[in-house]
Amino acid sequence: MKRLQEHRASGRRATKRRRYEAAFKRHLVELSLVPGASVAQIALDHRLNANILFKWRRQQLRELAHTAPTPAAGLLPVTVAAEPERTAVEASTQALNASAPRQPRPRAAAAGVIEIDLPLGRVRLTGAVDLAAVRVVIEALLAR
Repeated sequence: MKRLQEHRASGRRATKRRRYEAAFKRHLVELSLVPGASVAQIALDHRLNANILFKWRRQQLRELAHTAPTPAAGLLPVTVAAEPERTAVEASTQALNASAPRQPRPRAAAAGVIEIDLPLGRVRLTGAVDLAAVRVVIEALLAR
């Protein structure tokens, strides 16, 4: 406690933190996002610690991720083609199969790929997908 009082009595002022304008921060972040740019070099050129510039980058990228509009789901054009004519062998095979008792076949897992673009990255699902697990993963990623 005495040290604090002695400091005050000596008239020595504590150094204030520098405050930077938002436009200046934005400009440096844009410079650092250019491919091939060195964040450390940009920070040195502007007499900053590189950690401060990295912090500004993280903040700005988070803000952009939250404010970026999510693209609407797009539909692709689909054309339905007529079924090709069957050959005589295919027709006779179908006739034989129709007369034989039908055995239910086990369903194969749906083979496909689902890609979901989120602000923090892309989720890629392949094969059979458990809906509850997907919901938990997406909610966890959106909560970050």
